[in-house]
Amino acid sequence: MAPDQLYGPPVDPREVAVAAEPWAYILSLALGLGLLVWGWKRSRLGFVTGATICLTAPAFAMIPVATWGHFPTIDKAGSLSFYALGAHWTSWDTTATATRLIGVSMGHLWVTQLFDLVLAPFAAMNAQALLNLVLGWYFASRLAEASGASREASLASGLGFGLGLHALRDINWYTIEKCGQGWLALYALCLLRAHQVGGRWVLGAGLAYGWAFYYNSYWGVLGALLGGVALVFGSHDARRAVLASALAGLPLVLVQLPSLANDTLPPPGAFAERAALDVHTLTHWNRIEIWRGVDLVALACAGLALARAPSSFSPPATGRRELGAAVVLVLLPTVLAMGPATPLWGAFSALPGMWRFAKPETFFHLAVLVLGVLAARGIDRLRLDARLVLAVQAALWLALARTHSVYPGFSAPG
Repeated sequence: MAPDQLYGPPVDPREVAVAAEPWAYILSLALGLGLLVWGWKRSRLGFVTGATICLTAPAFAMIPVATWGHFPTIDKAGSLSFYALGAHWTSWDTTATATRLIGVSMGHLWVTQLFDLVLAPFAAMNAQALLNLVLGWYFASRLAEASGASREASLASGLGFGLGLHALRDINWYTIEKCGQGWLALYALCLLRAHQVGGRWVLGAGLAYGWAFYYNSYWGVLGALLGGVALVFGSHDARRAVLASALAGLPLVLVQLPSLANDTLPPPGAFAERAALDVHTLTHWNRIEIWRGVDLVALACAGLALARAPSSFSPPATGRRELGAAVVLVLLPTVLAMGPATPLWGAFSALPGMWRFAKPETFFHLAVLVLGVLAARGIDRLRLDARLVLAVQAALWLALARTHSVYPGFSAPG
């Protein structure tokens, strides 16, 4: 079986590959290295942006030149068509064709609209893809630091979540919102801070959940799982944050459910068939080899943190509660990510509207996020040099991710 058929759809015969010129590498690496060096001590976002630009070079310089990944594909061409039709302007209209097909979650099209102020639509989606990688790493590192990890360790622990091979596979073939897992990490951060200090974070959690849901309805479902864990293990303020999240998500649910009841969609059996394919197993994550699809260094550090738990969390009472939440958020999403292979999936898919959840493997993003937090704690507990850990991670990423066939190249825009 050809690699494209194993990991994604076959290449469209109309596709024209575009090779990056040397200047694109030089420009990306020069800008990335400058931001990386400047941001290590001064700006977390600057460092993460610079490191991402370096690791993905020449993607930054190629933003206005060519489509990042395969084009055309059904998903990418369809997304550009919906954007051109202004589907996001009518996303609340349940009678609109786009809403009936893809649901109300069109926040990603608004981000495209923002970048479209200065870029062509295809380039706006390129910029959004790179932004998603940056935000995934950034918010994952903020979450790790909020859990008690050092700044340096948290920067190292966020790489695997932000730049994981799964996100790059989605950039290669699919619609842009699928690589936007950074918004899920932002919601997790808001919930944790609401649990710890309350205040503005309660409202922030509601706003973050509403946006994550609107950006990608899958993040709404995964965020609901986060909220459920917060209800069980969280403080009074965490429960208030969950209530704020429910209120923010309710309008989306009220629009989303009616939009599912139409003849435009494939029958439930088609979604169930897809759900049986796009799963997590012991060896693969949605058909990507698990040893290449996850951050092995972070996984090892997370294991060391768990081996020393609960002493790696403090104070002890809070630590036990947060450790319990972390363990649940590793085990439960992993089981759900296995899809129909487990009885739990039958109960989940029986919930209202969940028959359309066709990608169980998405749940594993939560496990990766929490393992990253535990990895940061492991780096600190073992007093490892975070700079060395990050260097090893980056070297492994270059060796395992950039050499994989799902890593996106460049195609002529449509």
